[in-house]
Amino acid sequence: MKAEKSVMMLLSNPATHDVRPLKEALALAKRGFKVMILSWDRERNSPRLSLSGNLLIHRLNLRAPYGQNIRTFIGLLLFYAWCTITSFLYKFQVIHCHDADMFLCGVILKIARLGRVKLIYDMHDHPIAFLDRFPMHDFIVKTILSMAKKYGDSIIVVNEGFVDYLSKIGFPREKITVIMNVPPKAIRGNFRVSNKNQDKFIIFYYGDISAQRGVDKLIEAVTGLEGVELFLAGRGDLVPLLKNLENRYKNIKYLGWISISEIDSLIKKVNLIPSLYMPDNINHILATPGKLFMAMAHGIPVLVPEGSYQAVIVKKYECGIVVDMNDTVKVREAVSKLASSPDLCKKLGENGIKAINELFNWQIMEKRLIRTYNSFIF
Repeated sequence: MKAEKSVMMLLSNPATHDVRPLKEALALAKRGFKVMILSWDRERNSPRLSLSGNLLIHRLNLRAPYGQNIRTFIGLLLFYAWCTITSFLYKFQVIHCHDADMFLCGVILKIARLGRVKLIYDMHDHPIAFLDRFPMHDFIVKTILSMAKKYGDSIIVVNEGFVDYLSKIGFPREKITVIMNVPPKAIRGNFRVSNKNQDKFIIFYYGDISAQRGVDKLIEAVTGLEGVELFLAGRGDLVPLLKNLENRYKNIKYLGWISISEIDSLIKKVNLIPSLYMPDNINHILATPGKLFMAMAHGIPVLVPEGSYQAVIVKKYECGIVVDMNDTVKVREAVSKLASSPDLCKKLGENGIKAINELFNWQIMEKRLIRTYNSFIF
């Protein structure tokens, strides 16, 4: 691989389902960059090498669980060692690290090359998301952020909330670029919600089925609510409870773990998408999940928790409803209001599409990504 316009990305998953890194890699490859992703296939289900045009994915097939436990930590150290050794097989000018667990590996590679390569820290989540169960996690987070200030040539974040947060703790704003995890411009909306003869108002939640995401509050709020059905897909510690409730209440349906294509198909048929991160830590407060923008692109109202950066977006662009997720009575009232107001749902959906087409689309973010690369190396 030639050194000219060459990028090495580091990713702690198999690079098969994590949409954001793949979109960035493909955008760079399309512009003539040679991109190689070193990735960790923990389930050993993917080929060791995948090549498509300018994009090469080189995987370590090493079995290990996800989460914060000793087996994962040992596996991560082995992955670091593999990345360090494998990196010497290639020439590259930029190390692009996805999230905190890979940033430390990127620092090692930069030091190993005597600082002759640029280092990008792509902060999908606040570092606490990976460390909250570790002893001394506050100290480790401060260390990571301090190293990011010292070694990071560019910091990519997912929204302006992260920019404000990082600038307050000493990061130069000129080193920070906002690249949001957003879809392409919306082609058409889902205005099924405007059909007043519709039998059911369908809510679709997908992702981590846990109390941290407020799923227990959502279930409590809509259980037995007439005319409303709640579909849930994903994994998490609340699945046993969910299966029990599914047997007792007709309007609760658990779909299990479903594919991205199945999610995309189901989204087009629903009326409301909750994007729930309970704002009980800095990562949940700042997060703007991809499902928020996916719902907006399809013209579907979103339900988000008060006190989050998501709430700032939803209020500003009037594309959904903001509610205190700890107050299940208010959540129930909010859902009932939307279920009985198809015209309101249509208006919120139209506002979401407008915001996507004007501000929150991948065409805009792709230009920012290329501009960031060109600004400091090419």
